[in-house]
Amino acid sequence: MKLTKGFLVLFLSVSVLSACNQGDKTNHDSEIKSSVEKAVKKHEAVDLPVDVFRDSNYGFSSHIFTRSITHVEFKDFDESSELEFLDRYDKTVRGQNYDYQKDFKLLVITMKHEEQGGSPYQSFVFNDGTGLVIGDDNLANKSKFLRYQQEYVTNRVGPTTDETGTILLAVPNEFANDKNLQLKIVQKLDKESDYIYIDLKQ
Repeated sequence: MKLTKGFLVLFLSVSVLSACNQGDKTNHDSEIKSSVEKAVKKHEAVDLPVDVFRDSNYGFSSHIFTRSITHVEFKDFDESSELEFLDRYDKTVRGQNYDYQKDFKLLVITMKHEEQGGSPYQSFVFNDGTGLVIGDDNLANKSKFLRYQQEYVTNRVGPTTDETGTILLAVPNEFANDKNLQLKIVQKLDKESDYIYIDLKQ
């Protein structure tokens, strides 16, 4: 009888200890998950419209030229927007044969040019170093295709007479669906440079 009672006490002790360990494991797993979630921190974002480039000594006549971003939005690809996107890029992009309607979202970045004194304007381009980020992660380091697009619209040359225009980016769904996705911009106002961020997921 004493042996039975002793065994019962031992069994209960092991059960309680096991339950405690399981509880500790659950709490520990929750803490790890929470830490991972907290590790991705969005940067403080600016409101739109926002000037991203200004040259107060532009051209031969020293005009003031300004480029601003006025609107950003994601759209689902359809046949029409896919053709428009591919038409913006070179054969390197057109030759990828991606399923854009299934695996990508179309990011439309609307820009505006203002120049006091004349035209033509510069192209609608990114300042060097501008690109998509999640927290401190530069997504160009995770997607060669995205990096190519960003470099392409940064280095695009040639004048335009349009006062408004757009930059189009095909963003993989895994990034486009992330609530922490932002556009990190190298803002260049005359000789002053700074980093600013635009929220892409409202």
